[in-house]
Amino acid sequence: MSEQHTTQEHFSIVFEGPGIGQCSFSASILAQSLLALDRLAQSSAKAVYGANSEIDIQVKGEARPGAFSVDMAVRHDAPIAAGVTSAAAILGQVIALGKWARGKKVREVGIEETGASLSKTRSETPIFNQCAVSVYNNTRTMDQLSRLTQTLDSDGVDSVKFVADNSEPQVITRQDRVYFRQEEGLVLTDNEAESILEIVGPKLNGSPKDWTFSEGEDGIEFVADVEDEDFLAAVRDRKIVLENGTNIRAIVRTIQRKKVRTRTDRTIVEVKELFPPDREE
Repeated sequence: MSEQHTTQEHFSIVFEGPGIGQCSFSASILAQSLLALDRLAQSSAKAVYGANSEIDIQVKGEARPGAFSVDMAVRHDAPIAAGVTSAAAILGQVIALGKWARGKKVREVGIEETGASLSKTRSETPIFNQCAVSVYNNTRTMDQLSRLTQTLDSDGVDSVKFVADNSEPQVITRQDRVYFRQEEGLVLTDNEAESILEIVGPKLNGSPKDWTFSEGEDGIEFVADVEDEDFLAAVRDRKIVLENGTNIRAIVRTIQRKKVRTRTDRTIVEVKELFPPDREE
């Protein structure tokens, strides 16, 4: 029997190294790491408490010589069942899983009462919560873990430590960074916003890759992947018929990365509404 009430969890992250507090530590990179942590916390909380749960993440930072710590509180109003692992603990497991799996996706080989038993090429088969496995294997989580740890590319930062309530601290060092780094380059911005788009080049077989959209008469045209599985299935099963001039209201994720040049990538995260083409009388 679940009960509806508001509760609160805490976790913290500590960036440690001789450059912290000095000019060699980039504030903009730190900001991107904290934004990634916020997104990871949101993903973990929604995976635990449901997509429609109300989640509020609050941040308090403190700087001292050689370290910068951030305490975060997750407040949520959701049905809490007995024995449910907290979102903070799930996030800690996601980070631990990334370190153990060396940045690769994992395959479940067995389910136990306490979670999922995982296997890679190594002999160990640790147990992680099933919810943590699902969050970790999401492609967006891989991007966010890369952003979270990109402070380790700075000369003045040696480690990032994550501590959740009643959980063992997880420490990622400069040597571990190679397991989390995405080769697409340094993430400069990562934002989500709602937008009205025209579908210019659909994939009528329901493929998620390389759809073409337009922002309208005065906007840009761009290619993007679609993550909304329900929308893709409806297109594939012909429950949705796409015609010239069809528009959607969607959540669009825009990422800017810097490698040699700055590159902008867009993803359709969720299709919220479909507008058929206007027809003249």
